[in-house]
Amino acid sequence: MHAEPELTELTPIPCDVFVRYGMWFQKRYVGEVDPGRVVTVERAPAGGGWFLVRLDDGQELSAAAVVVATGLNGLAEIPEALRDLAPEGPGPAALVSHTSHHTDLSPYAGQRVAVVGGGQSALESAALLHEAGAEVQVLVREPRVLWGTKPGLARPWTQRVARPASPLGTGWVLAAVCKTPGGVRRFPAAARMLLFRRALGPSGGWWLRDRVENIMPVRTSTRVTHAEAEGPGAHLELAGQGGAQTTLTVDHVLAATGYRLDLDAVPFLSPAVLATLTCVRGSKAPQLSASLESSVPGLYFTGSLAAPVFGPMMRFVAGTEFAARRITRHASRLSVPR
Repeated sequence: MHAEPELTELTPIPCDVFVRYGMWFQKRYVGEVDPGRVVTVERAPAGGGWFLVRLDDGQELSAAAVVVATGLNGLAEIPEALRDLAPEGPGPAALVSHTSHHTDLSPYAGQRVAVVGGGQSALESAALLHEAGAEVQVLVREPRVLWGTKPGLARPWTQRVARPASPLGTGWVLAAVCKTPGGVRRFPAAARMLLFRRALGPSGGWWLRDRVENIMPVRTSTRVTHAEAEGPGAHLELAGQGGAQTTLTVDHVLAATGYRLDLDAVPFLSPAVLATLTCVRGSKAPQLSASLESSVPGLYFTGSLAAPVFGPMMRFVAGTEFAARRITRHASRLSVPR
């Protein structure tokens, strides 16, 4: 049995390694996991402050606490200009799809594909499409593509002081918000939303750059203003630098356009539960207590839906320890329904 190679900051973590880590963690620290899909979370009709959770196999569970930790499932955002290409939603015949809909891009071999976006998801998908044999163009709104810098494993102390390290990168702002997510929660709502929108803007990993630059067309300062089906493909109207208008016809559009943090898109929360949730001002994300409890007692949120309250670290695995400790400490005091 061969030993796994050492992983460092210079190692792009392969997906299979990341998945194996998750499975190892579950077996060692969690135990048995029910693979059933939750279809409804609602307040139990008998009252008592507990929840009724229904699964897709018909099971009904009673719970004193529910933790919504579903990641970005169902929150994919496709811009309005592209939505006419998928009137029935994503599927094999749709002319547009979101990067989160795919685990394999090889079916697009030989097709013309426009990738919309300038972040890691867009750039890595473009590279994979090209390597699978697709003809790719990348459409980026910003005037240039930002690339991460190759990390140094042994930085001199002057650099460590000037730009301290954090789980999300270097710099005092990132270091501060990663060190004290609870402190971020005390910021005014407007400041938190500004941090949420501005921190960690779209960029590509340093290790990906050679697979994209000078390999395929990357059109910056370009946005899609209109899209419609044209024969078997999609006709895109584009606005470029200075408002210059151009068109592009492709077989498929891949939207790497991020996610909307919208409680209405969480499919299993009942209308009655949704109606009693308080949102962060200026968003549709839940307002949370210091223990990540929402305005509905016993209902907790973590992951990206908690990022507008606790900062950008909640969008990543790095934020799970903070969230898990706070939630378990608080939820363990709740009485168990009988």
